[in-house]
Amino acid sequence: MSYTRALAASIWAGWQRDFGWTNPAAGLSLKTIAPIASVLTASTVYWLGSSAAGGFDPGRLAFILVGASLYAHVAAYSWVPSLAITEGKWSNVFTQVYISPKSSPPYLAGRCLASFATSSITSIGSLIGAYFITAYLFKTSIPFAVTPVSAVLLLLALVVNILASLGLGFLLSAYTIFATKFEWALPTYVSGMLMVFSGALFPVTVLPWPLSSIADVLPFTEFIRASRIALIPGTPGSYFYYLGLSFLGGLLFLGIGLAAYRLAEERARRLGVVDRKAV
Repeated sequence: MSYTRALAASIWAGWQRDFGWTNPAAGLSLKTIAPIASVLTASTVYWLGSSAAGGFDPGRLAFILVGASLYAHVAAYSWVPSLAITEGKWSNVFTQVYISPKSSPPYLAGRCLASFATSSITSIGSLIGAYFITAYLFKTSIPFAVTPVSAVLLLLALVVNILASLGLGFLLSAYTIFATKFEWALPTYVSGMLMVFSGALFPVTVLPWPLSSIADVLPFTEFIRASRIALIPGTPGSYFYYLGLSFLGGLLFLGIGLAAYRLAEERARRLGVVDRKAV
């Protein structure tokens, strides 16, 4: 019960951190601008290249729209536990949270879940906005299946992927608990790696072996594959097969992330670096 209360309080703290300075509608609108720009950039690059080569395919454009919006969604909230540690060190919040031996993981998980809710709304909004903008700019019909069933399937995929993203968040936190110089660049690193290794913009089969084999089994890759099946008619594969792989891979990722963070925080306690602001 104490974990549940700590988790709920941390979710509320994360929500207030994101929207305490404005109302949620204005905050969400502002947070949607960057994801829309990211998706439109990837779509424009594809349109320019494929049009020049004479091989523009609306189905491929739909493939990129879904992948670009979802990998940005994962990157946007999986690094929040790392951000919570960094901000907490400089404001002395994390030191107070850390006094209790069992309060740190629920606090980081709660902050991550609060950002998941925000990122889900902005990512779906960016996908919808990019869909209409690209359809208008490129004068094409993008083959999306927008139905209540497809919306539920996408939502289910987003929820299942929380496990893998939490695991990634704890892995990043295992580093951040010791460092205060380069952790601000982690979102860029995470976003770049997800773009390459999750099949967001191109199939992972184009990667050289063994990178293609590793990327092929990542839970983030399976999550994006399942989402494409839900939204793009005719996409090959089984939705629940990919979703199941994402769930199992997410459990493994979460276990590894928690174990790494536990080892890191135990070492941080011994070295006394929890409140260190420069290394």
